[in-house]
Amino acid sequence: TSFPPATLAKEHFHIPESRGVWDHLQTAAMRSHHNPRQAFEDFLTMSLCGLAGGTMESEYMELIPRYAEGEKGKRAIDAFPMAFGSLVAAMEKTRSDILGDIFEGAITHGENGQFFTPEHVCKMMAQMNLPDNATGQRIYDPCCGSGRMLLGAADVSPQNEFYGKDVDIRCVRMTAINLALRNLYGYVIQGNGLTDEQLRVFRIGFNGKGFVAEVPLVETPRIEPAERELDESPPTRGTQLALF
Repeated sequence: TSFPPATLAKEHFHIPESRGVWDHLQTAAMRSHHNPRQAFEDFLTMSLCGLAGGTMESEYMELIPRYAEGEKGKRAIDAFPMAFGSLVAAMEKTRSDILGDIFEGAITHGENGQFFTPEHVCKMMAQMNLPDNATGQRIYDPCCGSGRMLLGAADVSPQNEFYGKDVDIRCVRMTAINLALRNLYGYVIQGNGLTDEQLRVFRIGFNGKGFVAEVPLVETPRIEPAERELDESPPTRGTQLALF
């Protein structure tokens, strides 16, 4: 179904550097005659596979034929490495959630209420919840979106393990990529944080081959936020803290 241009939502980015990544993805979509949403989702999959150090090649190779037609250098597939390079450069420059900005501003436009928490609020909540000089903690977000709460916590105290869960596989992939590119450690789980359902699990952290590895469900550690009274002493090493 086609719609008049006036009915199409306009892209809106809070981070100027997001535009450069999005432009490459639009190029891939245009060259392959795919919807930009599909190009973005496939970019997430390809990026995650690339960070997996050769352990997710079958999933990667399933996507390549969609974008491989044409002259080398002008194929749709040639735009994806450019997008990834722009993503890394933008994240290094801004220390911001570029993927989440693109997802909210060009893909979902708030679909299903997916408006992510502003990054400065995420950092404030991390500062309020994390004890001073916290190390060795499990930091958990049961509805992680693109991982902003976890990134905010990492800005405050990076020497911890970061755990995210979300029912949307796109959000799972964004969080995994964000954590991996920040050289953080933890798990990202596709599942329902209310019912404890788990569908896929990714271990984040360099393992000698790559920075991401899909692991069997049985290897997922239990993640149960610690219940503490407000007047209790700060959590000890190994305690699990929940960020909402």
